[in-house]
Amino acid sequence: MSEPDTDVLSDFSAAAGKFVPRARKLLSSAMISAAMLQSPGLAPEASAAMQRRLTERLRDIESLLSDLSVLSSLKSDPADRVSFTEIVRSAVRGADALPLHIADIKAEIPEDEIFVRSPRTALSASVMSLIRNAAEAHATEIRLSLSSSDGMASVVVADNGDGMSDAVGRRCTEPFFTTKDTGTGLGLAIVSGTAKLSGGTLRLESREGAGSVFMLSLPLAHSM
Repeated sequence: MSEPDTDVLSDFSAAAGKFVPRARKLLSSAMISAAMLQSPGLAPEASAAMQRRLTERLRDIESLLSDLSVLSSLKSDPADRVSFTEIVRSAVRGADALPLHIADIKAEIPEDEIFVRSPRTALSASVMSLIRNAAEAHATEIRLSLSSSDGMASVVVADNGDGMSDAVGRRCTEPFFTTKDTGTGLGLAIVSGTAKLSGGTLRLESREGAGSVFMLSLPLAHSM
């Protein structure tokens, strides 16, 4: 019998140590709301509030599992030649379906197709995560732009939301790190991982109370 891969076991242990408390917290909140819905004589207003909270926590759990699936597939999914333009367009269209108060999104997307080589699912999740992150920061306006220059394609997502302290900014791409009671703590980790595996970069400029600017840059993919 071969010896266990200690590096793999260590990575798994570290990931599980972060995942379990996050999942348990969301599940505990959902179970409390479900239990309260069974209380006799619960007022209609309170019942409606508990139903909303239960739905939100179940949605958070679903998002956690979805994000974990994307993060775990980063190294195994092939890097395809994909239209960055279409992925950004789809993310902007899909932003209306996010279970959040969405700020006014002003998007500048070129008509010409811009191609990059990246795992399609992870790149789609990355762009949506940048929009979701801005919305969760209580932004009232999100400015998104896509452009290409000097062999790189870049999507910039700027918001006027809460912003981040330097300490939070340094840790914001760590898996499961979050300052929020809800959310998965995986969104920006997916963006960072996608950038690295695609040979690109993720840059952040943020000031607490004054919003954030994220720039995801990937090498252009030439025609096949």
